[in-house]
Amino acid sequence: MSLWLVLLCFAVFFIFCENVVLPPPCDSEIYCTGPILDQVQKAKLYDDDKYFVDMKLKDPPGIILFAFKNLSSESPTVPREKLQDFLNKYFEKPGTEFETWNPPDWHSNPAFLNKINDKQLREWAFSVHKLWKLLGKKIRDSVKDHAELYSQIYTPYPVVVPGGRFRELYYWDSYWVINGLLLSEMTDTAKGMIQNFLYLVDRYGCIPNGGRIYYERRSQPPFLTLMVESYYQVTKDKEFLR
Repeated sequence: MSLWLVLLCFAVFFIFCENVVLPPPCDSEIYCTGPILDQVQKAKLYDDDKYFVDMKLKDPPGIILFAFKNLSSESPTVPREKLQDFLNKYFEKPGTEFETWNPPDWHSNPAFLNKINDKQLREWAFSVHKLWKLLGKKIRDSVKDHAELYSQIYTPYPVVVPGGRFRELYYWDSYWVINGLLLSEMTDTAKGMIQNFLYLVDRYGCIPNGGRIYYERRSQPPFLTLMVESYYQVTKDKEFLR
């Protein structure tokens, strides 16, 4: 193929892409598009831009959008103080979508720890093993019953989140999480994680990038079959495969 033909192909590609209007990440006029999101993120009210889009609504979206329309009618750009007061009135802090949950299959002495001879490494491995109790989350039924109030996507089984700023499961990350859970002999929790992904496939036709509605129109490399393989290699649970 000549250089000119290659350049022509690139030119056609970029012209085509320039005229393509991509859909928003989701349909929510609060979490994915709309004036509230625009003004909150531009005002930099929070150190982390993810903070706002993980907040729960106190009222249905229509009520909040109408209230903001009235607020912004006074001035197109709402002052920071009034904007913060608005959020305090209509939104809750992130994390209210979870209930307290301790993995019932966690125990303090999985076999892999006894195979580590170095004391310091064994203590470090145990500290990592204890993280499962911290990172394990159970989503409240209210997320299922009132999905319009949350950016969190409901899943029927508890999830293990990556931690840090992330309060939801992630597809690619969960492959490594599941392998860690299996090493820690937490097969029920690992199975539940896989069942959550099967639930998401039934709901969306694919597995979203993560467990928030603003991820629902994008995905990650296909790791579901590898998760199932890891689970089967440890458990030999043929019934689950059926």
